[in-house]
Amino acid sequence: MPPSAAPSRSSSDWACDPAIETAAGYLAAVRHAPDRASTWRAAASRTGPAALLELLRSVPRETATFSATPAGEELRGWFGAGRRLPVDRVPVGLLRLPASRAEYLRGRPRQALRTNLNRATADGVTCTTDLSLAEVERSAEHIGRRRGGPLALLTGPRALPGVVPLFAVSHDAAGDPVAVCEVVVDGSWAGLRTLQTVPDGQTLRYPLHTHVVTELIAQEVSMLTVRGSMLLTTAGTRYFQRRTGYEPVWLRPDPVPTPAAPLPVAAPVATRPFIPAQRARSGSTQPVRELSRRP
Repeated sequence: MPPSAAPSRSSSDWACDPAIETAAGYLAAVRHAPDRASTWRAAASRTGPAALLELLRSVPRETATFSATPAGEELRGWFGAGRRLPVDRVPVGLLRLPASRAEYLRGRPRQALRTNLNRATADGVTCTTDLSLAEVERSAEHIGRRRGGPLALLTGPRALPGVVPLFAVSHDAAGDPVAVCEVVVDGSWAGLRTLQTVPDGQTLRYPLHTHVVTELIAQEVSMLTVRGSMLLTTAGTRYFQRRTGYEPVWLRPDPVPTPAAPLPVAAPVATRPFIPAQRARSGSTQPVRELSRRP
């Protein structure tokens, strides 16, 4: 490489990486200071506020067209203007979903993701969304015991009434649950509420997240965001978001909710006697697999 040439940046990296890491470190120092004097000293930093201002100026704005359904109102509440701090809304991770799983996994930026998927497959890790709520809760309790405390999925704020989350769980070769996540789906948008694994199971996030992405693509979801600001997460979580394709944005819900799609109205048909033999000979349709929990 000629001396004047700049090193190439992988597209999985973020142009605002330095500002994000500086701002995240600043907020962590303020939030976790052991006493009031330490809090004031941390807050007096000049580089931290400067990094926050840089992010507010430079991070791309993205308007989220959440619907007026319970799921849409749930997602709106994550990022609405009523949040206490701007960092509740900026920067947050946004993953633009392609048309297929193959396209999602393609390219050099997904090399680390593909490596982790291959390793998980070799280790016998499997993922599923075909779960009852009781199965999800048992899995979360099992993972929580290994982590030494209950998971946020069981103790955190619950979704609004009427919201039916999509749950997914990973199991190891022995059949024990090792990772669990919860997603809220609202038309073409979805929000990742939580994704947690057993201790030292950071790489287990990759197969479960990819499984969920595949399910969402099948449901024609095009945007997947994450609850919570990147600035309030760990460096490991931000690394995971880089490698799985998220980008930092300032997410702002559209002030006018997108109307929910009207339910289809069946055309009137002439009644006729029910004849079992004729019904058995007619072509049958395969049931549509739901991505939410079973009742």
